[in-house]
Amino acid sequence: MENSIAYIVDTGSDIQKETLERHQVYSVPFAINFSQGEYIEGETISREDLIDKMKDEIPTTSATPLSRLGTIFEDIRKRQIKNVLMICMGDKFSSYYSSSAVYAKQQEDLNVYVFDTNAVSFVEGMYLIRALDLEKQGYGFEEICQKLEEMKGEDTGYLRAYFGSLDNLIRGGRVKKTTGTIAKALNIHPMIGIEDGLMCVLNKIRGEKRAYKYLCEEIRSKLDPSKKYYFSLLYGGEEERDRLKEIFQEEMAQADYYQCVPLSSVVLVHSGSKVAAIAWKAFDEEKGLDL
Repeated sequence: MENSIAYIVDTGSDIQKETLERHQVYSVPFAINFSQGEYIEGETISREDLIDKMKDEIPTTSATPLSRLGTIFEDIRKRQIKNVLMICMGDKFSSYYSSSAVYAKQQEDLNVYVFDTNAVSFVEGMYLIRALDLEKQGYGFEEICQKLEEMKGEDTGYLRAYFGSLDNLIRGGRVKKTTGTIAKALNIHPMIGIEDGLMCVLNKIRGEKRAYKYLCEEIRSKLDPSKKYYFSLLYGGEEERDRLKEIFQEEMAQADYYQCVPLSSVVLVHSGSKVAAIAWKAFDEEKGLDL
């Protein structure tokens, strides 16, 4: 099966389960580390239990052992597939890419391309959707890898997130306590994006209503809905999910690929559970995609 491609992503890509299953995509989880022990997201700790435990302690995250990749590579061999595309969380977010790249080189009988997305969440995950889209259009493995690199160079995949609480950022040491205390007192919320492979504060909005308005203005000022585009709603809890689906009905309806998914556990550790986000990427192509 020389022309077939096996795909590997990590759970931080925030791709809906249905897409992964339909295309037999392998998904590698992260470890969640509390003071009393290590958990594997989605296996030994549920998303709900994680949120509950984070009320008392903010954990750290780390890549799982490379033996998991070894098991995946063995399964790929059994499927008689030679070409493997690994789509990884950005190297500035995690060491997963670096360790995977070294390990992949040891698989001499496989043609493994390890791709550093320079991103996280669906800005990472949209590279998988693009690869599947290109494969469906008839592109080969090497061409797909090249086009993903070109897409990264364009840097036009967008993430805009509203953090309803700064608690995780404060307790995790990512925001100074004094800064966080002032922000909480004034009801100020950071609006988060990705720039140069890192999370950054794009704006500071006072009040939840204005925060959602900012999300609307961002996508509607940057997106041409007449072109092909991928679109994802990402949320911490049901309240944020319902609000997003109410506000972005038009974008959902017109997207060539659309999903609405809860943020993965590895992302929630850093964002906290009260978060609402949108991510999108447009292409100068005719609309139409059936994945």
